[in-house]
Amino acid sequence: MLLEARKLDKSFNGVYALKGLDLSLKEGEIHGLVGENGAGKSTFIKILGGVYTKNGGELSWNGAPFPADFGPVESRELGINIIFQDHVLIPAFSALENIWLGRPYPRKVGLIQWKEMEKAALEKATELGICLDLKKSISQMTPAQKKCVEILRAMMSDCKLMILDEPTASLSDKETNLLFSIIRNLKAKGTAVLYVTHRLEEIMALTDRVTVLRNGELVSTCDTASTSQKELVRLMSGNEKENGSAVNILASATANTHSGTPALTISHLSSADHIVKDASITVHTGRITGMFGLCGSGRTEFLECIYGIRRISGGTIEISGEKVKKPTPVNSIKKGIAFICEDRRRKAMIPSFTVEENMNLSSIDHYSKKGLFSTTAAVSAAKGMINALKIRCTGTSQPACELSGGNQQKVVFAKALLTSPSIWL
Repeated sequence: MLLEARKLDKSFNGVYALKGLDLSLKEGEIHGLVGENGAGKSTFIKILGGVYTKNGGELSWNGAPFPADFGPVESRELGINIIFQDHVLIPAFSALENIWLGRPYPRKVGLIQWKEMEKAALEKATELGICLDLKKSISQMTPAQKKCVEILRAMMSDCKLMILDEPTASLSDKETNLLFSIIRNLKAKGTAVLYVTHRLEEIMALTDRVTVLRNGELVSTCDTASTSQKELVRLMSGNEKENGSAVNILASATANTHSGTPALTISHLSSADHIVKDASITVHTGRITGMFGLCGSGRTEFLECIYGIRRISGGTIEISGEKVKKPTPVNSIKKGIAFICEDRRRKAMIPSFTVEENMNLSSIDHYSKKGLFSTTAAVSAAKGMINALKIRCTGTSQPACELSGGNQQKVVFAKALLTSPSIWL
């Protein structure tokens, strides 16, 4: 067995992120790891990467215990490489420069041998079925090409375990198929792959085995061929009824007795930076309107224009028939719009603030009367959201940066819910 975790524990200020986890990985295996937000997937990855230190349990590699002082350097020396959802690349550097980051450059008489470096990278790319212009800068590359650069960088060393965290989050179907082909090439060469995703159809199509986590604990490990998407959903959720939880709160927050009437009407909207051009859409109450497109198509920018984050140069925005003169985030909140952006850490929360402070960022005026802020009311509202959304934390005063990624996302939703929105972006 390549990797074994036995009775693995990890807690943050007394709250378990992982508890008694048993998980094993074989050489040349594609192993899926699934679970709802806050299930412990990211925590497990970071322990394997040497970012977090386990509180209990055992980790072994090819039958030998992990080094006592295990950190990122020791993780790479074992042959573990993690490719996170967010690219860890230098945009101004070329693909070749990024591939060789952290590795000693071959030199002759003190001069860097760029031709030798390029030849080695091209040979590895050919071996994996990757086609790239190595001289192209990262800033000019598509998300799929950036992912290929990170895979190449990992495989330039003796990579025995490749961990992919939500690798297809920003890829098109065509790019996803290309990535799958590369992953299968890794498997054929004996590299183990731990594949972490919320997309269960990818788990069914790609993996040999799948492990399900729930609330930091192991629920099941099974052969993928012997299970189904429906069964994985049941295992992830515990088949629990909502009973007044987040789903009902969201439903009541957006309830409208006149279902089907226009809540939001956008006509010929254009952004000042020309990314959004003459876009129109009508969103009705009581309905979910989907919007999709390839990376770079302007989806995110369109929502930012509506919410008031991105400056518009033309077009109109109407909320329930009333024209918005100049959209700003403050005015949008007042008019009942909530925006859940794609980058929570940089745009939706302040990691050093507490759970309560983050939750009440957009509704702080609700707890003020005659210039006096009611801490009691703010804390009470936050406690209500922690219970309703089942946020795993030590309490309202815990810094948000100490929460798992999934629980941070719940805090972002709680912040939006506390503004009592009628329109969600």
